[in-house]
Amino acid sequence: PVRGHRPRIAVRSPFVTANWASFKRLLDGEALPAALIDLDALEANAAVLIAKMGASGVTMRVATKSIRHIGLLRRLLEIGGSQFRGLMCYTAREAAFLADQGFDDLLIAYPVGRRDEAEIVASLSARGVRLWATIDSAAHVGVLAEAAKTHNTTVHSCLDVDMTWRALGQHFGVRRSPVRGADPALEIGEVIAKTDGVVLTAVLGYEAAVAGMADVTPGSKMLDPVRQMIKSRSRTVATQRRHEVVSALRASGHAIDVVNGGGTGSVAFTAHDGSVTEVTAGSGFLCPHLFDNYTDLDLQPAAFFALAVVRCSDDDHLTCFGGGYSASGEAGSSRLPKIWRPDGLVPVGMEGWGEVQTPFVWRGSGAKPTLGDPIVARHAKGGELAERFSEYLLFRGEQIVSREPSYRGMGQCFG
Repeated sequence: PVRGHRPRIAVRSPFVTANWASFKRLLDGEALPAALIDLDALEANAAVLIAKMGASGVTMRVATKSIRHIGLLRRLLEIGGSQFRGLMCYTAREAAFLADQGFDDLLIAYPVGRRDEAEIVASLSARGVRLWATIDSAAHVGVLAEAAKTHNTTVHSCLDVDMTWRALGQHFGVRRSPVRGADPALEIGEVIAKTDGVVLTAVLGYEAAVAGMADVTPGSKMLDPVRQMIKSRSRTVATQRRHEVVSALRASGHAIDVVNGGGTGSVAFTAHDGSVTEVTAGSGFLCPHLFDNYTDLDLQPAAFFALAVVRCSDDDHLTCFGGGYSASGEAGSSRLPKIWRPDGLVPVGMEGWGEVQTPFVWRGSGAKPTLGDPIVARHAKGGELAERFSEYLLFRGEQIVSREPSYRGMGQCFG
């Protein structure tokens, strides 16, 4: 990566407001379905997220789960220069794949719970790869220690600390680590101190209720004040708990070098938490449509997919091949794709977005799309689109500048 380079905030990509004709010209002659990345928008989004960090002095780690594309990962590290540091992986096998691609400084953010995964971590450590394996229990420590002994190495671990606000018997956030304060963190730290082959040098605290909760929710706006209250309380919990845990671990002798926090939706808040050394972002670089409802993120849509019209069953209907690319999480309309261009297409309610076909009602004002035309949509999340396509078409303006494989196109799948 090119170090010392600070990107400017790019002009708004012309394709953010492009009409349908621009996409038709871009995709003329291309095989559909296809996935597309607007590089101008990608670079602008990276600059926006860097600006959110301000003069905090923290660095940014790129979340690979939200990208799943080697070419884009390389571009993002180059764009970020000295302000970006390393990758946040989601499995041990992915970390091994990335290490083989030449990446270093890898934080595996989800616990390693099986011996085969621990063997991969230990083998990477023995090779000299800089990485951390996340833990949140003594059992995780034991699994890593056995593998470390086999490979005659030392594994660096990262303690995952729950950042969720709890009140009135409710858990207002995602279900992650059971470590919810300094005392349980110190208990695990004591186990590590007595265990050969494992050291504790990092802490992870993801404030999901801040980073992952939109400010405005269409369809349930009456609950937005409640969501804002949850986000506010969660910020307080995250700041206090992170400070307490990190301070306690350092006081007990653990050399905590990395304190990771946040996600795209909380970069500004997390970067200015004095306990944090780095923040994480992933989906924000691509700006899937779940980020449309965040009020303080001036991000631009950068990832799209295009379907081909394959039939017209009625004068006011048309059908595309494919399209059933729903996102993970609680099932609901927010997890489904959204039409980007042309305006005026509405999925048929009794069928929805289907694996083989997706029918639409045409309610637009212009000429209805016809056989062979591309219909452009956005996914709800960032990385999951890469599980559906073997390559991304990378473009600027109306020109495709590169075709590069996703993880899937490289024969990899870690989900």
